[in-house]
Amino acid sequence: MSILYLLEQGSKLRKTSKRLVVEKGGTTLLEVPAFEIDQILIFGNVQISTQAINFLLESSIEVSFLSMNGRLRGKLSPVQSKNIFLRLAQYDRFKDEEFKLMIAKSIIGAKLKNQRTLLLRYQRNHPDIDFTSRISMISQSLLRVLCRLYQCNSLRRQNHFLHE
Repeated sequence: MSILYLLEQGSKLRKTSKRLVVEKGGTTLLEVPAFEIDQILIFGNVQISTQAINFLLESSIEVSFLSMNGRLRGKLSPVQSKNIFLRLAQYDRFKDEEFKLMIAKSIIGAKLKNQRTLLLRYQRNHPDIDFTSRISMISQSLLRVLCRLYQCNSLRRQNHFLHE
């Protein structure tokens, strides 16, 4: 799925034949065939022509309008989304408790591993501070936590375990 990100403030998205063109001040910044795009994200002050809007709707290409900080302001969606099968699969996964538990465990495990990596990087950048014993202690603690985490067999128990 190809997503077109429009970030250049003051630029304009327009349609030419079956191509999308991004311009600013009379200069073409990007020209791409529409069939290569599945979604467009517009950040901040970017204009879009009426012809481009109609073409995107006909082509089932969603457009999201966001602030410069990435806050969603609104969406332009075709009447019939081409992602219906994806949404159905997502709803099926949402109902699958075993899958949700597996995803939660992998996210928590990755966060814990990244904390250790962050400490190792910090030590590398600050050789004047000795973290060796602390990193060793934290590594052992993380290993114990990860072992307990993967022994949990429900989201409720996992949440209880994490907040002990």
